[in-house]
Amino acid sequence: MKKFIKISFFVYITLAAGVAGAQVTDGAFFTGVPDAFKGVWERDDRYVIFSCNQDADQPKQKEEAAILLKTFYSWYLDRTAEPEDWNSERTLNDSTVPDAERIFVEYRPLVTTRHSAADASVWEIFLWLPRLREASVIPVAIIGGNLYLNFAVKLNTQGEESSESEGNAQGQKEADPLEGFWARMSQADGVKVCQPVTSTDIYSTYITSDAVYTIRYWRTDMEYTNEMAFFSDGGKTFSVVKHIQSAGKIYTCANGRSVTIRNVQKTNDRPQVYELDGAAQICGLGEPYLKRVQEKASQEAVVALAKKYFAQRAPNPDPPFAPSNLDWHMDDINRLEAGNQIIQAVRKRQREFAEKYPARKAF
Repeated sequence: MKKFIKISFFVYITLAAGVAGAQVTDGAFFTGVPDAFKGVWERDDRYVIFSCNQDADQPKQKEEAAILLKTFYSWYLDRTAEPEDWNSERTLNDSTVPDAERIFVEYRPLVTTRHSAADASVWEIFLWLPRLREASVIPVAIIGGNLYLNFAVKLNTQGEESSESEGNAQGQKEADPLEGFWARMSQADGVKVCQPVTSTDIYSTYITSDAVYTIRYWRTDMEYTNEMAFFSDGGKTFSVVKHIQSAGKIYTCANGRSVTIRNVQKTNDRPQVYELDGAAQICGLGEPYLKRVQEKASQEAVVALAKKYFAQRAPNPDPPFAPSNLDWHMDDINRLEAGNQIIQAVRKRQREFAEKYPARKAF
């Protein structure tokens, strides 16, 4: 635990120096479930609920996460992880363990935009999974009712050089919220009941009016510094942060003591699917990982979701053979079956099955 707090101190220094229009917190853990996380979150394969457990024996870790998996082609809701006091309402069967996993959660805020207190924010989620001695750290961005694992934070950079004519031309244009340096964060592969995998490389971008520069940051063991690194494109020089601290790891874009960035990829590929917060300082990339579908979360909400799924019936499977106009000559078949005790017993079982399950027909 101490390791995460010590390392992440540098995150706040970097962001405080560079985030425009955003409020950077002191990095203290949040008490209780933040408003940004409240409610029921859904994606195509699961529900995620950040709950507050009233266990007095866990004063420092009383928040828990409930994860409900949509198993069996989404026709069944498996309450895989949830607080212990919810177990009394669980429906047990052959595919559900008697006791669900207990996952403790802590929240550490990184950035909140000034545009609106509830508009957007960046957090680190600390998941304390069973049988693991250290927490799994998952950086997330919440914009409105969407939670992103793939996101970037806009940082102010100094030292960009351009001609005076170019500067005047840019000043006459309407400001493009996408232009500037976007620092990506380490991306986890999900909020899961097992240890998530985080990315070993971070691809941040510097977007200008006529180009997109992609800068690779890779995981390193070097000491964190507040240095700036530089790359050039003809007569222009751009500066970005040399190090990015995310999920308890340090990433760098330059080797050793060097501050020169090499192998910068230049394209015109701007983001096509994204969501900006009101201050244009936090950008969710691609489709959100989770969407908020209910504002309040409780044990009753989980029970209601489970009953809804259990009440559904999967549609009848497609027939094994395509419909045809074949004449089966049923009169001949019936004549051949007459007097055959074995076949008549089978036909009787089919008729009884059809009476018990009217949706299915016997031969």
